Amino acid sequence: MPSTSNWEHLKDTVLSEYIFNSLYIMIGVAFLTSIIGFSTAYITTMYSFTFSKFYHYALILPFAIPTYIMSYIYAGIFDITGSFTMFILDLLGKNNVSEIYFMDIMSIEGAIIVMSLVLYPYVYLISKTYLMSQSSSIINASKTMGFTSWQIFIKVIIPISRPAIVAGTILAVMEAVADFGVVDYYGVSTFVTGIFKTWYGMGSIEDASRLAGMLMFFIFLLIILERIQRRNKIYTSNSKDFVPISKIKLKGKKNIFAFILCFIPVFFGFILPFVQMTYWFVLSYKDIIDEDFIIVVLQTLSLGISGALLITILAFMFVYNVRIHKNKLSYILSQIVKLGYSIPGAIIAVGVLSFISLIDGFFDILLTGSILAIIFAYCVRFLAISINNYESGFTKIPKSYDDACTTMNLKESSKLKKIIFPLIKNSALASFIIVFIEIIKELPLTMILRPFNFDTLSGRTYELIAQDQIYESSVPSMFIVILGIVLVLILAKKMIKE
Repeated sequence: MPSTSNWEHLKDTVLSEYIFNSLYIMIGVAFLTSIIGFSTAYITTMYSFTFSKFYHYALILPFAIPTYIMSYIYAGIFDITGSFTMFILDLLGKNNVSEIYFMDIMSIEGAIIVMSLVLYPYVYLISKTYLMSQSSSIINASKTMGFTSWQIFIKVIIPISRPAIVAGTILAVMEAVADFGVVDYYGVSTFVTGIFKTWYGMGSIEDASRLAGMLMFFIFLLIILERIQRRNKIYTSNSKDFVPISKIKLKGKKNIFAFILCFIPVFFGFILPFVQMTYWFVLSYKDIIDEDFIIVVLQTLSLGISGALLITILAFMFVYNVRIHKNKLSYILSQIVKLGYSIPGAIIAVGVLSFISLIDGFFDILLTGSILAIIFAYCVRFLAISINNYESGFTKIPKSYDDACTTMNLKESSKLKKIIFPLIKNSALASFIIVFIEIIKELPLTMILRPFNFDTLSGRTYELIAQDQIYESSVPSMFIVILGIVLVLILAKKMIKE
């Protein structure tokens, strides 16, 4: 067991650094994601401009690139020896970066920028969906009061959209503060990197658990903040007076401004990293893709499909149980299960390992380092996503349908097959897609719990980066991103409709 001096040493040396850096990342990511996400959601919802239909979907694409993959791509472009840095030095006839203004991308500010470029779609998706549900009568009423477009935006749109903005921003911040890949690669000390260092470096699960507990404190503060701001703040249009928002066609300078504003996050969040990754992929794929790599791809797919399928089924059972039994116990249980998504993967890994070690000792079996352990951890982490999808889907099914089935003496199996499944299949598909994407992107949880000699695309990417094989790491990364792009576009088509 670790001694108390280990924890005392942590408190005296790096604990304050963990707290400061984690808070700095939270504030920085909250600011950038809210600005980028909401401004683009507002423009694409309210206005029609050049390539506006393209941006309708393109603004979601950065979500397909995991943050840790984005971090090494940006390092390869903008680091001291990066391609863009060398190009600028050659262009200006300089020999050293000290001769020009240079922001080190391998810093906490660089980490904030990289994470924000990937995570702003949280704010974009939620805000856009919310804005599209509002009636244009709100805007028309504001115009009759003599408000200009800018005044409507500041005094009407932002206040009524605050719940959506805060909800999306907090999701982005929760992902950022729980990130391991970016901060580890950029050398930024946070609670998550501290958990890995104390666990693997010091061999102290106790100290890692203490750091995990402190990180959980920050996470639960975010959850409480989101619940407080949402309480008693519901803005909605009267369904009887609902009039779909009619987009205003922009011309001239306003058209150019809208185009540029949407182009910047798409370019830096998707086009630039994707082009760079494609270039590296072409240079190195022949050296990486072999029989062993194909096995890694198949293992990733099998893990993603089996995990997503199991989670989708379990989530349906939780939500449907609440619907048919209508008791507080079922509801409370489903809400407790949903807390799993707020827990970072590294912390879940610590908890699952401790729990499974107890099971192994009590029943004299070996679950540690098995596929069952990692699937169980995925269930803890991602059940909330699936439950939320089903809850949204079931709200659209009137309770009168259940009553009608009861009066018709319809068996539960027949009710599920003929009534519930056809109506809920879109939610089930959305659940499967989202969970599958999250599983193949997940890094810290997978790295810690994966079985011996069992590798995934995310793990192989991290290993190659750790060995400074940047070009080669683009190959497994490309497979992750392509899978993500296809599924994100399918999801986007279902979630956002013109």
